[in-house]
Amino acid sequence: MRNRANTPPRDEAAFINGGTAGLDNAKKSSDKLSVVSKAKPVSVSFFEENLKDIDELITAEMVSGKGRVNRSDVVRAAIEALKTLPKTEISRLIAVAKQK
Repeated sequence: MRNRANTPPRDEAAFINGGTAGLDNAKKSSDKLSVVSKAKPVSVSFFEENLKDIDELITAEMVSGKGRVNRSDVVRAAIEALKTLPKTEISRLIAVAKQK
């Protein structure tokens, strides 16, 4: 079958360096570098009472019309709230939580 595309003949070096294999992958890897942060899934254990409290917070937030909320959002908010407390208060809260 003859070449129907009207392309001029190329030398061997132009053929080797003119390939596009792997160019799409290079663009995708540079896009991945621009990601600022990504949530990492972890396994956390809660008592049934803790889960009930979290679910009540989610329900209250959804009823107030603030949008969709999940358990991870509640835990992240709790961690942010803990950051504002003094270390002694955080230690006291952890000790109380361990006794339950």
